[in-house]
Amino acid sequence: MALVDRVFGRLADRRLTPVERYWSRHTVNSTPFQAAADSLAYLEWRFDQYPLFRELMDLWGSHDDETIVDYGCGPGDDVTGFLVRTEAGRVIGADISPKALDLTASRLALHELDPERYELLRISDATPELPLADQSVDYVHCGGVIQHTTAPELVLGELARVLRPGGRGRIMVYNRTSLYFHLYTAYERRIVNGLFAGLTADEAFARNTDGPDCPVSRAFRPAEFCVLASSAGLTVEYLGGYFAELELDLWRTASADAIDDPRLGQEHRDFLRQVEDDADGYPRFDGKYAGVGGVFAIGRPA
Repeated sequence: MALVDRVFGRLADRRLTPVERYWSRHTVNSTPFQAAADSLAYLEWRFDQYPLFRELMDLWGSHDDETIVDYGCGPGDDVTGFLVRTEAGRVIGADISPKALDLTASRLALHELDPERYELLRISDATPELPLADQSVDYVHCGGVIQHTTAPELVLGELARVLRPGGRGRIMVYNRTSLYFHLYTAYERRIVNGLFAGLTADEAFARNTDGPDCPVSRAFRPAEFCVLASSAGLTVEYLGGYFAELELDLWRTASADAIDDPRLGQEHRDFLRQVEDDADGYPRFDGKYAGVGGVFAIGRPA
C-alpha cells in the first residue's frame, strides 16, 4: 500500500519543526526486513529485550473488528503485530516521518496483508491533527512517542477526540520514577562515566535516550502525565514501567554502590532506597514496576 500523505499540504509550505527534522533522519530499526518471518521474529525479540513490555502494553490483546490507531508508528512494529496477531478490522499507522512510513509500507507488503485492513497517514508535529472523524476509533496505541512531541497536551487532546465513548488504549512515555533515570543516567553515566557535566538530571536524561541531538526527550512523573491525560478528556491509570535489560543488570550489580556514593544526589539515593523487588525479582517503586517504559491505560468515558 502506498504511503498516504494527509496533512492538507501544509508540510510543503512551512519549515519543519526540530522534532520533524530529527525523526525524519533518525528512525528506530531502519533496516528493512527481507522476509515476513524476520519481521515476526523481531517482534518476539523486543519482548525479550524489554521485560514486561508485552504485559503492560497489552500486546496484542483482543481487537475483533476494531479500528486501531498507532500514533507514532515508526517502522511499523506494532501496526504489523496488530494486523498479524489480532482480528482488528482496520489498523491506522500515523507518523511524522516519511522514512518510517515507507519502511512500514514495505514491511506490510512482506506479510501480504489485505490493503483494506490498514492505512498509513503522515501527520505533523506542529499541528498534531489526525485526519479522522470524531469518535471513529476503538483503540489507541502510542508507544514511546509523546515524550518527543513539541506539544504533548495537543496530541492527547487529538487522541481523545478520535476515540469513541467507551474506547480504550495504552500509552507509553519515559518514566522519571525509573532505574533508567535515577541509576543509569544519574549514577552510571554522570558519576561513574563522568558524562553530562553541568547538566541537570533531566537534561542528562534527554541526551541519554535517543541520541544527544534529539530535540525533545522528556521523562514524566506518573502523576504529571495523569494530569495531562485527564485534562485532555481521557480516563487514565498508571500501570507501571516496563524495563530495559540494562536497568535490571544495573539494579543487581550497581544499586548498592550508588546508594552509598555521596556524589549521587539525595533525590536519586532516596529513590533507590525505596525500590524493592517483588516475588518475581522485578524492582518496584511505590508499588509499581520501576522501568523506563511508563505505561498508562487510557479511555474515553462512555
